[in-house]
Amino acid sequence: MANSRNWYNFGTLKKLRVLVLCGGKSAERQVSLVSARLVLANLDPGKYDTELVQIDAQGRWLCAEPKQLSTQVEAPSRSLIPGAKPLSAAQRLSPRGKAVDVVFPVLHGTLGEDGTVQGLLEVAGMPYVGCGVLGSALGMDKDASKRLAAAAGLPVLPYITVTAPAQAAGAVERLGLPLFVKPARLGSSVGISKVKNQADLPRALREAFLYDDKVIIEKGVSAREIECAVLGDPQAPASDKFAARASEIGEITPNAEFYDYKAKYIDPDGARLLIPAPLSPETKARVQELALLAFRALDGYGMARVDFLLDKKTGNLYFNEVNTIPGFTPASMYPLLWKASGLPTPQLIDRLIELALRRHKKRSRLKTTP
Repeated sequence: MANSRNWYNFGTLKKLRVLVLCGGKSAERQVSLVSARLVLANLDPGKYDTELVQIDAQGRWLCAEPKQLSTQVEAPSRSLIPGAKPLSAAQRLSPRGKAVDVVFPVLHGTLGEDGTVQGLLEVAGMPYVGCGVLGSALGMDKDASKRLAAAAGLPVLPYITVTAPAQAAGAVERLGLPLFVKPARLGSSVGISKVKNQADLPRALREAFLYDDKVIIEKGVSAREIECAVLGDPQAPASDKFAARASEIGEITPNAEFYDYKAKYIDPDGARLLIPAPLSPETKARVQELALLAFRALDGYGMARVDFLLDKKTGNLYFNEVNTIPGFTPASMYPLLWKASGLPTPQLIDRLIELALRRHKKRSRLKTTP
């Protein structure tokens, strides 16, 4: 990748000021703190000055230091930064009174990855890394994303959506067993249960409805978990360096019933990450093709990790979900997949910032009056 320190500083060597935003009012906030630490560690100090703002569990925006971030996913704490004074609304995007060039949201889950913060940044006129408002909202909503993915021609497992437990009557008859019950708008496997007999369905529904008021009940298959990272601008021509591209393929092999929160973040032996995944060249190419198709169908931009299920019995490939702010922890697939594809994490972060500034520059040319 070319070194372009002065990307949008019009010929100057002025360093870009990047605000890393992490934490959040989400069940995934602890993952965010670890991700933010890795992002900050890979922002080249020769190119960037950095700011760090954490949103605590109560929704307060707090000015923070990198040393206050977690090195591993831990149990939630009572207060993110004990005694810290919340930032005023005017300070949130310039906590030290200095203009910020670009925001890097490292927020996972609701009120961060679902289009809400992206909408705030759009209104504020701030360039930001990752998908826009619509792409973020669609990626977070498993029901909406599966509907659009299916309409675009991606294979999707049979499922139903419920907004109350009573609506799940007949789910076993329609979908069979086992089933997976999931909050529709959450990630990191929080609130997900595998149901192997009908008597366990009410408990699984209660667990999922603790986290969301819309729940997915999906047919379960014995499947391999396959992941592909996407990077770029889906509207750029294929010859452009910013064109959307798919990474090497990875596979998760959990040492548990399924790849749950504990296996992902708590248990060091919870799963093995296989990069590259042991797949035929034809299957790899198909995964990459479908990952790019999903990225475009769901209005992706900048980055996303697209997850698939590969049925062990039939070999059928199914779209599972798209993550618009994938993890950046040391064990997260998104940066590892790009590293395996020849793009080290510092250069990956450079490219994500370039893409954010590219989109902002393009959108700033649009007319706002008749």
